[in-house]
Amino acid sequence: MTEQDKRLTATADMADTFGPLSLVMLDETDLRHAWRINFVANFFTGPVYRQLGEKYGITRPEFVILYCLKHMPGLVAQDICRVTGQPKNSISRAVSDLLQKGYVQRGTDPDDKRAKPLTLTDPGWAMLEQVSPMVQARQDAMRAALTDDELAQFDTLIRKMVFAMPDWVTPE
Repeated sequence: MTEQDKRLTATADMADTFGPLSLVMLDETDLRHAWRINFVANFFTGPVYRQLGEKYGITRPEFVILYCLKHMPGLVAQDICRVTGQPKNSISRAVSDLLQKGYVQRGTDPDDKRAKPLTLTDPGWAMLEQVSPMVQARQDAMRAALTDDELAQFDTLIRKMVFAMPDWVTPE
């Protein structure tokens, strides 16, 4: 099969799966780059978080909090909002749910009595170990379309876009 045949097949598969409007929105509009980013993000996050909810009873904000705390224990909810762009009410509700489930515990900052740093509990670590492979598998499936060289190039480009965000984004 030639490269052109592969492209035509991929285009037909996209139209069959997502409808003909997807081709217009992804290739023929002024907002195609933003649309593509959202398209990939929506079809990545929607199914994986639905699966986490159905199988483990974990919501997207709950996973986000657990994953953040894995990498930096002692964060407060405001830190998590800032790094994820998630609304305060969603993170606050998820923190309450995680406390109730016993996956996180809340401490007190000796320098700021109002701050309530969060850490993972043993059950929180165990839950994260169960659910992380599902997210990893979804990421692996998404990246499977890229060769190693393309993946390295993608990583370079997306990192460049992300690290330019202070020029155009103000965290709420």
